[in-house]
Amino acid sequence: MKRPRIVIIGAGLGGSMLASALANTHEVVVIERGASVVDHRFPLVDIAAPARLDPHFGSGLGGSTQLWHNGLIEIDEEIFDQHWPIKKAELADYYRQAFFQLSGVVRDRVLETIEVLRKKYAAFGLPSSQLPGLYYPRWPMNVWKNNQLDGRVQVIHGNVTAFQCNGESGITSLSVQGDNQVQQVHGDVFVLAAGGLGSPVLLQKLARSLDLRALRHAGCHYEDHPVGFVGEVQLNAPLYQLWNYSVPGTGGNLRLPLVVTMNGIQVSFQLRPAANFHRSQRRSRVDSVLHGLRHNPWNPLNYVKLLSHWDDVLDILSFKLGIRLPTKNYTLLMMAQMPPSEDCSIWGETDPQTGQERRIRRWILTPAFQDDLKAAVDSVLEQLAPISRNAQLFPDWLSELATGAHHSGTARMSGSADTGVCDSDCRVHGLDNLYVCDGSVIPASGIANTGLTIGALALRLADHLRQRAWKPSARAENYSL
Repeated sequence: MKRPRIVIIGAGLGGSMLASALANTHEVVVIERGASVVDHRFPLVDIAAPARLDPHFGSGLGGSTQLWHNGLIEIDEEIFDQHWPIKKAELADYYRQAFFQLSGVVRDRVLETIEVLRKKYAAFGLPSSQLPGLYYPRWPMNVWKNNQLDGRVQVIHGNVTAFQCNGESGITSLSVQGDNQVQQVHGDVFVLAAGGLGSPVLLQKLARSLDLRALRHAGCHYEDHPVGFVGEVQLNAPLYQLWNYSVPGTGGNLRLPLVVTMNGIQVSFQLRPAANFHRSQRRSRVDSVLHGLRHNPWNPLNYVKLLSHWDDVLDILSFKLGIRLPTKNYTLLMMAQMPPSEDCSIWGETDPQTGQERRIRRWILTPAFQDDLKAAVDSVLEQLAPISRNAQLFPDWLSELATGAHHSGTARMSGSADTGVCDSDCRVHGLDNLYVCDGSVIPASGIANTGLTIGALALRLADHLRQRAWKPSARAENYSL
């Protein structure tokens, strides 16, 4: 029996995990437009709050997993109940599988250590019930390479410029612009895995030839995590002993962010050990060079910068070597849930000057949201007051917030085409054979990094497509393609 042909657009975390899961049951074709992790042929333009983190999205084989060390954390059950059309229990087994694939570690071992660490935090006077676990594997992972996809799947390098459809029942093929020609790529099933900034633009291209209610939401409901150092404290408790806490037998490390909720918005704070308490007359903010160091480890300038960032040195010593130097000084690193706007925030357009295709991002932190963030900061300082001896906020912390690079919501899963793009199976409402498998499908993430959830959704979608593939009603010859 002929294997179904699945065409996946995007070779990032979701696309790579889905391709690997289906390689034995499907003929897998992956379309990737990026020639490298940063491809300047397809720029992103910010027209509101700037990203500050550069780069904050990746392309090429492996996508953004080539850029940073992904922390693994599950989305809170309360967020599922409030914003998702499925219960968290439906993802439980896929969370377990994805955790192992992205770390090589059994999830239960980390969960046991989270409970141990919560008790240690409680002994130091912190509210342990508000401490979710964020696990960092010892080494970063390129999911494409880790899944050994070279040679297992067919790769087509090019940019998807158009979709061909058969009415509203399904996609028949894609037009892919390569270096020298346009080719038609046919398939039985198509999956958009181009990321929270890429998939909505592809859906907008589809909307030019297909009027579906669901497609009107493409690029809307955008979420990202505002991230930044908001201030610093001096503590009586030796919390430095628990920073980058080693999980026995894994080589990885665990952090427990302190979470407060303000007007239904979750805001997390990490107490990061610092070398000094920087008086306002000497310094007004703290930053980090670790992202640049990971992205360009062979650039000597990054190591020169490291010499003036002693907090980063403390972080490296604890993470890599388990050396935790005593300190009473800590910076407050904030990451917040963002309330999405129904307005379109991500779209594609052609640069009138160069004729180059580009994406536009409108990231807006509304005044009401900023007030919630300020209230959350006041709340966490109040909770820390019993164990703190001094505290100060950086005067410009609010204006210096950066993107967390967790772009999501722009093709979100929803109960109907009136409120989102995809159904609970990640299939685009109103289409028979088009799915989305990346951060854009996540309707809300709270304060959780999205990587682990993207992996879990990819494995869940793979199960769905394997079950569907062998049903006569879902075979390629019945798509009328």
